Amino acid sequence: MSEYQRYEFMTIDRPLTRAQLDAVDALSSHIEASSTHALIEYQWGDFKHDPIDVLHKYFDGFLYWANWGAPQLAFRFPHGLLAANLLDSYDLEDFATFTQHSDYDILDIQFGEMEAPDEWTEYELESLITIRDELMEGDQRALYIVWLACQSMIEGYEREEEEEEDYAIDVPPVPPGFGSLTAAQLALTELLQVPQDLLTVAARHSPAAASSTDEDVAPLVKLLPQERQYDYLLRLAHNEPGLSRLLLKELRELRQDRPKEAQPTGERITYATLLTESKAVKLQLAREKYEQEQLAYQRHMQDIHDHQDKYWHQVEQEVSRSTGTGYDNALRVLIELRDVADHFAETEKFQERFHSWVRPHLRRPAFVKRLQYQKFPLPLA
Repeated sequence: MSEYQRYEFMTIDRPLTRAQLDAVDALSSHIEASSTHALIEYQWGDFKHDPIDVLHKYFDGFLYWANWGAPQLAFRFPHGLLAANLLDSYDLEDFATFTQHSDYDILDIQFGEMEAPDEWTEYELESLITIRDELMEGDQRALYIVWLACQSMIEGYEREEEEEEDYAIDVPPVPPGFGSLTAAQLALTELLQVPQDLLTVAARHSPAAASSTDEDVAPLVKLLPQERQYDYLLRLAHNEPGLSRLLLKELRELRQDRPKEAQPTGERITYATLLTESKAVKLQLAREKYEQEQLAYQRHMQDIHDHQDKYWHQVEQEVSRSTGTGYDNALRVLIELRDVADHFAETEKFQERFHSWVRPHLRRPAFVKRLQYQKFPLPLA
C-alpha cells in the first residue's frame, strides 16, 4: 500500500488575513487553503514545516494521521485561559504536552507509535474541533480519554513484565458525565482507538455532570477596577480572541464572598482495574449477544414450522425464476425447512413432501447440482 499522510488545520476565533492566507498557501504545493481551513495530503514525501509551529502562528486546531497510524491532535488557546497545570493530574508520559507562550498556549496530543485500525478509517478535524471549546469550559472528559489511550499504549509496552506497578502511576478521577460523551469526545475515542467496553466501565465510576445554569455576571463586573474595565473594552475593540472567557475567568476569581458550587468528583480507578472490569463487561456483552442470537434463531425456526406452506410457496416461486439467484434463494429456504424438520423430529414428513415437490424440477440441471451438493436425497427421474 502506498503512503498517505493528511495534515488539517482550522481557525475558530477569527479568519486568516490576506497576508496570513498567502503565507499558508506558500507552505506546500499540496495545500488547499481558505481563510478558515487548510488541508495538505501526501501520497509520498512529507510536510517540510513543523505543524505545531504552523498551528501557533495561524490556526486554532490541527489534526494529522497517516495510513500507518500515528495520529496527532493539537489545539491553540488564548494565553492564560487554561491553567498552567492542566495536565498535572494525568500521567501522560510523552503522549501529551501543554506549552505556554506569551500569546497562545498549545495542547499537543500525539501517538506516534499507534498503529492504524484494521479497517481503513478517515478522520476529520471538524468532528474534533469542539473539544477545544469543551476544554475552555472546564470539561476534562477529553483529557481522560487521552489518559485511557495512553495507559493502553503503556500496557502494551509492559505486557511481558511480571506485574504492573499501579502505585507508581498518577491516577486521575473519572470526570463527571463520562457516561454521556459528546460527539467530539466520541470521535476522539475513535481516533485514539479506545475500546467501547473500557469506556462503559469508566462511565460506571463517573458521577452525573452538574446541571449548568446561566451565570449572573452583572454584579461581578462592578467589582472590576475601572482601569481593568477600560482595558477589556480596548481589547474588545481590537477583537481579541477568547476575551469573553478571559473576562469570565477573572470575574470568577473576584467572587470571594460567594460560596463555590460543589462539583461532583469521580472515583480514582487504576487502569489495571478498569481493564479487568472491561474484560468482564466484554464477556457479558458477548454472552448476551449469543443468547439474543439463539433466541432469534429459535423464533425463526418456530415461525417456519408454524407456516410451512408459506415457505414451500416461496421455494416454488424462486425456482420458477430459472435464474442462479432464484436457485440459491430456493436452496437456502429448503435447507431451513430441512433443519426445522430435524429439530421437530419430522424428517420423514419433510422427505415425503420434498420428493413430491422436486420431481417436476429434476430437469433443471443447475438446480439439481445445487441440491446434490447440499446432500438432498433425490427421487429417481
